[in-house]
Amino acid sequence: MRALQTDLSIYKKFNFERPPVGIKYFFHKPEGIEQLDKELAFCEMLKEAHERNKPFYFAKENEDCSGKAALGMMDETAPFAASGEMGTRLGIFQEPRANARLFRHNLGLGKGTVNYVAYAPFDQLTFDPDLLVIVATPRQAEIVLRAMTYSTGVLYESKTANVLACSWLYVYPYLSAKVNYVVTGLEFGMEGRKVFPEGLIIISIPHDWIPTITRNLNEMTWDIEAYTLGREKFIQWEHGIMEGMAKELKNH
Repeated sequence: MRALQTDLSIYKKFNFERPPVGIKYFFHKPEGIEQLDKELAFCEMLKEAHERNKPFYFAKENEDCSGKAALGMMDETAPFAASGEMGTRLGIFQEPRANARLFRHNLGLGKGTVNYVAYAPFDQLTFDPDLLVIVATPRQAEIVLRAMTYSTGVLYESKTANVLACSWLYVYPYLSAKVNYVVTGLEFGMEGRKVFPEGLIIISIPHDWIPTITRNLNEMTWDIEAYTLGREKFIQWEHGIMEGMAKELKNH
């Protein structure tokens, strides 16, 4: 198991109510980490990591929802789920066709490729995570996402679905190497199980982006002056910047 490569101490500055969590996928059973002693849905494991506040891993027998499908821990998908019939009976979709169409967009890991999933709060991480997952207020999330675009100019991107949202939070970033975020309250399973209060932002950062975002958090200004001025002073400040640039261009 590769050791943690990035100093994550800058994240302490946020004073998150729920600490960022590192997640790693394993084919072989991870050593030195305790197995979860209960059954939960994949979407609940992040909350468990917050509440347990120490590393753990789960296996197929610990997951009691459709997260097993996203992780490739099932031999095959149940026909009633793939057909869309289940979503109709749950009252989420008008007809099975709608659920079936969405179902085919959801991503999954190869069958049998992931047998164990480990979690650890960021300040107890010893392994190099595949994902760093942050639960933030909108103000905190703006800083994290701005750190992503600060040196790269990439767009913020949110992809999710109202069912099997765990696929988009924990599989899509892993496979695509793209940062993804969702707003709590939009996802059927997490809302039904009351995993988190509404209106929080869950940001899933794949391994590829952890060094860049962390480095930029250490470099950039977190509290931008423009956000503290109020509407009228903000407009004056913005116009002043533009007028100054226009004068520079004219005198060039």
